[in-house]
Amino acid sequence: MKLVVLGLSLGSSWGNGHATTYRALLKAFAARGHDILFLEREVPWYAGTHRDLTDPDFCRLAYYRDLAELDRWRSEVASADAVIVGSYVPDGVEVARFVQSAARGVTAFYDIDTPVTLAKLARGDFEYLSPAVIPGYHVYLSFTGGPTLRRIEAEYGSPAARALYCSVDPQAYQPLAMPKRWDLTYLGTYSPDRQPTLEKLLIEPARRRPDLRMAVAGPQYPDDIDWPDNVERIEHLPPAEHADFYSASRMTLNVTRANMIEAGWSPSVRLFEAGACGTPILSDRWDGIDSLFAPGSEIILADTTEEAIAALSRPSARIGAAARQRVLAAHTAAHRAVELEKHLIEATARFPAAPKERSASMTSRNQPLTLVAGGAGFIGSHLCAELLARGRHVVCLDNLQTARPSNLRLLENHPNFEFIEADIVNPLPREILYRAGRFERVYNLACAASPPQYQADPEHTMLTCVVGTDNLLRLAESADARFLLTSTSEVYGDPEMHPQREDYRGWVNCTGPRACYDEGKRAAEAMAFDFARMKRADVRVARIFNTYGPHMHPDDGRVVSNLICQTLSGRNVTIYGDGSQTRSFCYVSDMVEGLILLMERDIDGLEPINLGNPEERTVNELLQAILALVDRPVTVTNLPLPVDDPRRRRPDISRAEALLGWRPRMPLAEGLARTCAWFAEEIGADSPEDVTLANAPLAAE
Repeated sequence: MKLVVLGLSLGSSWGNGHATTYRALLKAFAARGHDILFLEREVPWYAGTHRDLTDPDFCRLAYYRDLAELDRWRSEVASADAVIVGSYVPDGVEVARFVQSAARGVTAFYDIDTPVTLAKLARGDFEYLSPAVIPGYHVYLSFTGGPTLRRIEAEYGSPAARALYCSVDPQAYQPLAMPKRWDLTYLGTYSPDRQPTLEKLLIEPARRRPDLRMAVAGPQYPDDIDWPDNVERIEHLPPAEHADFYSASRMTLNVTRANMIEAGWSPSVRLFEAGACGTPILSDRWDGIDSLFAPGSEIILADTTEEAIAALSRPSARIGAAARQRVLAAHTAAHRAVELEKHLIEATARFPAAPKERSASMTSRNQPLTLVAGGAGFIGSHLCAELLARGRHVVCLDNLQTARPSNLRLLENHPNFEFIEADIVNPLPREILYRAGRFERVYNLACAASPPQYQADPEHTMLTCVVGTDNLLRLAESADARFLLTSTSEVYGDPEMHPQREDYRGWVNCTGPRACYDEGKRAAEAMAFDFARMKRADVRVARIFNTYGPHMHPDDGRVVSNLICQTLSGRNVTIYGDGSQTRSFCYVSDMVEGLILLMERDIDGLEPINLGNPEERTVNELLQAILALVDRPVTVTNLPLPVDDPRRRRPDISRAEALLGWRPRMPLAEGLARTCAWFAEEIGADSPEDVTLANAPLAAE
């Protein structure tokens, strides 16, 4: 999309935290393929030597001297898909009226100072925002979450208030190998309401512990402050030196402004920056902080001088490492860019009466989309990667119930990839429905596929197969998109026909513990073929057999992952039955190739197609192949076969060969070698006795 931002400052970080916030967020937003123009008011205190970013590579940066000159940018504002005005923008109320009158796209107010803003509004101080313009913004993006969001909607008439916390650029903020110069530091501009806490948690501890070294960095501190001799003052610390500062600190202090403490749920950007650097954080206390970091294990909270001194006397490196892990998992600029994109798309969906002349980037069918439901799962993540490699724009939809988010780690920053966390059992999210007309391919891989997973919540398994498939079929129908259902070899049950052809109707126990999955998939097939017969959708149905490869979950119950992980970990190897039961093992890259061929080939979609490897192997043979790759002694334990576990499984792939020209190519030995190498890296950080593996029944795919 095309985004215009009017913010306090992007070019200068002197005396404000806005610049670092905008830099991290907009850089990540641009990495998702969006075009950004930042308009900044030219003011003397952010000019000259105070300007530390002159030519950003992630957006256009332009300056205007006054409101009259801002009007020259009217056409850019009018043609944007979204326009954001930030807090503390000079003449912000007039800027709001200009934007709301000129913009044809979504308008948003981005409040980096929410509690301060609301306090100013309560006093009748309308320096940069007034109650009159709040309802004119389609969405109010707030640095403060929690109950404050409902207050903004209820008291000030905002159509939608959404939290958009500050964040950190993990490339700019990371641990650096350097000596520890200080025992406790603080980074922040002087503020009268923060000073008492700074006195209590840093200055007084410095007086009582003259053996400790401390530092306070930031401008505008009055000359009459009595700094102890062991507190070093740094007048200005540019963002480029923040990581050095934190990395040289044994611990750093977070101090929150009074209004933000009162509101709660108001994290400072310094929290995330210090956390990303792995620096242990000592913080004051406020509602909502425990939703961001776990007190005692990821952050240290202190109310008194004595508690601060005690914290400085305890080892804290582990807390810093845990804070870094938490930040990287939830609070990077990339996470916020996804949230911002979501909020803007939702706002667009809420206001269909907004002008029709949106730029092609938001509405054009020239950029078709491919939806992969279940795209964070084992096969789904490989499918997403292959589609991206083929130039597709992929929207991955997953509820992360059984998927591993790490499967998408290498895809997250791809400009043609986006992830939406949602459950297809529920109505599809607005980010999908708003762009329904742009989807030309819909892959449905969404369902737990191993017995321990789908039996854990059988009702949800059945609903995923039936209700979820119905939701996606209706999307395909409305978009005139082609739909592919990944069904399963489990529809054949414990087969009486061998090998299994697509016209075999199966031997399924419809009341057994596996029925939620087996019968759910059979019902999903029936629904898909009914849509096809009624000409409501162009469908494809793949019945996939045992698939293996990287991204399998170590304890998902699949026979390949069970045997490999048990062997690598040095634990007992579990064989159900005598190991003579058979499966046919297809490497994941071959399976993905088959799915794409099935989706793209113009064929009659009224018959299912088996996809799997026709080479049948016993479980005992599979174990011997793994032992040939993993040089570790093992003890084999045989347990009874679980209820309804298929004794033989082998696909007849004649139809796939004839219609798709498809046949698996990866030899089992090579595929197992790649899979073993991947699992060895995955569980290699743990000692064998620490690796937990599920001895679960065998999954069929």
